[in-house]
Amino acid sequence: MSNERNREAHGNRLKDTIRQITYGGIIAAIVLIATMVFQLPIPTPVLKGYVNFGDGVIMASAMIMGPYAAISAAIGSALADLLSSYVVFAPATFLIKGLMGLTAGLLFKKYPDMKYPLIALVIMLCEIIMITGYFIFETFYYSLTNAGEGLFRGAMTAAIALPFNAIQGVAAILLGLAMMPVARRLRRNYGPDGKWLDRDHL
Repeated sequence: MSNERNREAHGNRLKDTIRQITYGGIIAAIVLIATMVFQLPIPTPVLKGYVNFGDGVIMASAMIMGPYAAISAAIGSALADLLSSYVVFAPATFLIKGLMGLTAGLLFKKYPDMKYPLIALVIMLCEIIMITGYFIFETFYYSLTNAGEGLFRGAMTAAIALPFNAIQGVAAILLGLAMMPVARRLRRNYGPDGKWLDRDHL
């Protein structure tokens, strides 16, 4: 009897893991599409990069999947860079977007009934992570690619992108809030037994 219960428990864990991987793959694909389809290249000759709507999807996925959203966010966003000829940004994007998904996912998991003003603050925090992360990366990138100009000139060049990243942050807050009712419904309806997708035994 004990062996049967163990096999049943193992089978349930396997099903939940497969479900988790499936949801993660679907959400990574949605992040990829949202990042690539709604793309606005930064209109300056000295900068690379683009503004996109992928962050809003990342925030919604964090509500659905909790901290596991970090994986989907990192993979989907980095693939968008690789497929959009922004290959140099892909490693930084992987880390930054993954950290955003992890941060939002942990907070949404701990406070699943969070009110919308607090959700907006969580998204804002994640967008600050995004803006700061890209600023640091671009500072080093432009200081190295523009030989002899040093970190200060690299930071000055990277600063040009700050308003565009801020616009992306505002769009993420609006889109993320708009998607939250659907995200909460998906979390309740499609999570195993109506619980969080990232249950402790996974």
